[in-house]
Amino acid sequence: MVIFGSRLFGKCDAIPGLGYVATKFGHINFVPLIPLEGWLVVAEEGNGWRGQAISMSGKSVLTAWARLLFIVVGAFSLLFGFFSFSNHEGSAIPVGLLGLACIGGLIASYKWRWVTHASPERALEIAQQAGISAEGLAQLRRMYAAPTPAVAAPAQPWTPPES
Repeated sequence: MVIFGSRLFGKCDAIPGLGYVATKFGHINFVPLIPLEGWLVVAEEGNGWRGQAISMSGKSVLTAWARLLFIVVGAFSLLFGFFSFSNHEGSAIPVGLLGLACIGGLIASYKWRWVTHASPERALEIAQQAGISAEGLAQLRRMYAAPTPAVAAPAQPWTPPES
């Protein structure tokens, strides 16, 4: 059975309180093939999503394809490494290490903050593309603003209590 259609892949650039960026791909059997359009997803509902179409994000497209590559290469190299190991061939260790590196890359693509969260500049750019109001943009700026350090009062000389 062949499953085809379009769905979102390449989730990245999350903006707290707003949503995340993903790319709508044409797919066959859930393999992202052709990027169709970029989306700022604000909510997921069942098998669908709510959001605003934005310009396509190269980061999202590359994230989707990299995750696919990590899965395919990692699975094949682990299987090949296992069969090479069972046949006592010398190529099992490098191939197995490649498989483990792919697993690590896949995990990192979901955990690495550079991929998963938008920088302050990128968050404002995405919000502007999505048509967020000036008040919403100001709220984003405040949210991403660096906290101002508290200014301590000058130290007073301490005198020990009399006994």
